[in-house]
Amino acid sequence: MKKSFLILFLGSLLALSFFPLAGSGDIGADRPPEHVVDPSQIILLLEWLLSYMWIIMGIIVVMMLLYAGFQFVTAAGDPEKIEKAKTMVKYSLIGIVVMVLAGGAVTLIDNIIGQAT
Repeated sequence: MKKSFLILFLGSLLALSFFPLAGSGDIGADRPPEHVVDPSQIILLLEWLLSYMWIIMGIIVVMMLLYAGFQFVTAAGDPEKIEKAKTMVKYSLIGIVVMVLAGGAVTLIDNIIGQAT
């Protein structure tokens, strides 16, 4: 199991190297705010962190799903291997839900702070 996570981690780093890390010209997307002094800059920092986490987590989830599919196909009817592949798919789907909830949390915090200022 540890070997599979190492393979997934190295594969995601390799896949991440194909994405340009330069931003599109938006200050919030390119780099984090230099000095966080008010709540709007906290939101910019969270959005900046979340933008990169989406890429990294998305790659990891896709790699885990591909690996789980490979394990399922090569299980050859072994119930233990099939169960292991199902567990990996379940955890990958949980990862997708956590990603969506993280994006919603940032939006919620943005809305709360935006109304308070």
